[in-house]
Amino acid sequence: MESNNTPNSQSQPYFSLLNFPYDSFAPNVNIGSYQIPAFSSQPSSQPSQPPSQSEETAEQHRERRIWSTQDDLVLISGWLNTSKDVVVGNGQQAGSFWIRIGDYYETSSHVRGGAELRRPDHCRQRWQKISKEVSRFCGAFAEVEGEKASGINDVDVLQNAHQIYTKLYKKKFGLEYAWNVLRYEQK
Repeated sequence: MESNNTPNSQSQPYFSLLNFPYDSFAPNVNIGSYQIPAFSSQPSSQPSQPPSQSEETAEQHRERRIWSTQDDLVLISGWLNTSKDVVVGNGQQAGSFWIRIGDYYETSSHVRGGAELRRPDHCRQRWQKISKEVSRFCGAFAEVEGEKASGINDVDVLQNAHQIYTKLYKKKFGLEYAWNVLRYEQK
């Protein structure tokens, strides 16, 4: 009693995306106001052509911009100042909160001194990474500090916390400068 829906069934051929004939699409078919690509079952004899300058996406032009230590410190300062604002308090919406942090970053002496501008959403994404990594390291540090034996100094605790972090997350902790600023903050 074999079913045709079983994975080992011979009735359905295996479909591999690696062997898919991507160049076999016919020109777009216009149906009303929608354009739907038509699929041709015959492989195309024309080689696929690279996109022209106008067809290149913005993602192809975009390159990854690395955040420097100073960029991170200005961002952390902006986040701390904005999140601890007693006038606005916690009545801020997320969008306006990150716009305020972006404005803080943009008006900093660091940026006026020639550093690269960052949009509020870039600041938010970088903050999320910093926050996640620093929180993880805080956990490793608290674990070591809780087991602190007699004769172990603060440098030993920090080294052991780095070892635990590396063991748990399979990478070295590279944001110690951020941790030093944020370690005594409540948030």
